[in-house]
Amino acid sequence: MATIFKKYFLVLAVLISSILISNAQISFGLASTMSIGYLRSSQLKQGGQAIDDLNSSITNLDFKVQAAAQIGFQAVAQYRLTHQLCLVATPGFNLFRSTYNNIYISNQQQTSTDYITHKVLSTAKFKSTQLILPIVAKYYIIPDKNYFATAGLRFAYNTNMRMYSEEDSITTYYNQNGMAASNKQDREYKGVKIDGYKPFQMHFLLGIGTSILTGYRHNLDIELTYAIPLTSSPYYTTDATYTANALTNSVYTKDGKAGFENASGKNLDHFRMHQISLTVRYLLYSINK
Repeated sequence: MATIFKKYFLVLAVLISSILISNAQISFGLASTMSIGYLRSSQLKQGGQAIDDLNSSITNLDFKVQAAAQIGFQAVAQYRLTHQLCLVATPGFNLFRSTYNNIYISNQQQTSTDYITHKVLSTAKFKSTQLILPIVAKYYIIPDKNYFATAGLRFAYNTNMRMYSEEDSITTYYNQNGMAASNKQDREYKGVKIDGYKPFQMHFLLGIGTSILTGYRHNLDIELTYAIPLTSSPYYTTDATYTANALTNSVYTKDGKAGFENASGKNLDHFRMHQISLTVRYLLYSINK
């Protein structure tokens, strides 16, 4: 019986290898990706609400993420295993962008009729260059049709992470007759180095797309992909000058992060990078094996 099973698996292995070899084709090309991406931590928003609830003088403390446009370029290597199945690797780079908009409002009572309102409007824009290596399986859903689905992993290494910070501080004085005075201060910092983060990121990729015939081959792919983050990281700076002058954006400093976590009971070590991408791949050259 054992001999029969060995012969069966040997024949099956030979059959599979012969199928792979008979359909094997290696293709090379280029790709470009337009994406919408953002850096998000649910703990940050929840922490702002917790601090708001604990402090009667604070009337609003909110952190809202805003997606930003990204662009990337890749080389393409495609290995066709069967008529319907391919493996695709696209090493390259992506320019990551994401924005956080924060609002802080508090009231400071002076007398029974006089009080001061402090309002801070903050914007933090994160930028980095990602070295990426997506590896996916591409499967044509219906034989001899152009539509395919993809699934796989993307490995990314983030370099040169920077933050652009802009904060408007508005202080308004009120008395029994209404607003008595108001002043505004602007604080702007460009290129603040984010040095507290984990550079390696990994995503699970799911996509759908179609292959378009150009010339005599279906060598132009258009694909829509969602990158599901599998890793997370804190994001903060240890820049002393910025730490000393930041307002609500101090949450992106090492000291401000620790203070926020102590006050809210939340953990800011788990920001995740999300991304929805539209990729255009063009195969320039193929080798049949």
